[in-house]
Amino acid sequence: MLSRAFSEGRITFDEHDERLNRAYAARTFAELDAITSDLIPQSEAPPRSLPGPTPNVPQRHFTALPAVGPVLRDSTTVLSTLKPGSPLHVPTETSLVVILGDAKIDLVNATFASDVVRINLTVFMGEVKIRVPEGIRVVSLIDNIMSDYKPRDLPTGPASVTVELGGSAVMGDVKVLGPGGRPGKYERFVR
Repeated sequence: MLSRAFSEGRITFDEHDERLNRAYAARTFAELDAITSDLIPQSEAPPRSLPGPTPNVPQRHFTALPAVGPVLRDSTTVLSTLKPGSPLHVPTETSLVVILGDAKIDLVNATFASDVVRINLTVFMGEVKIRVPEGIRVVSLIDNIMSDYKPRDLPTGPASVTVELGGSAVMGDVKVLGPGGRPGKYERFVR
């Protein structure tokens, strides 16, 4: 966002440098919001919380209780595959580090600790694949350096859960697969 504002001439080089230093020193989302709040027109600002599910939106289960199945925990994978299983319980915030390996995250039938969850990714020469069902909105905040973010056939209707993908990918891929595509590809994800 800062780079875009600088390239559009809305902030000077010195202001960009000062804000970037403050962003790197920030420890909370509130501190980051303060740095960029004047750069986003209110009409374009992403909603902080979503309204409750509507009758046409598949109901997602939120729980503050301990999960019964596998929990998507902070994980590091190097030269291997991370496959946490299904159905997952997704906490409010998780960090995944994938170096020269891959991760397959299946969010179909998952439970979520909140209606907005954040998965922080650090990908170096690796690949992360995430499968999402109807009723899930995916927002990418990933910094790509010689990398690709590839959303495929994502749900476009109302959502009861927002999954924010943050962090960075260097010479790697982050692929998100939704149910709206070619029959069979979505189902083969679990293999």
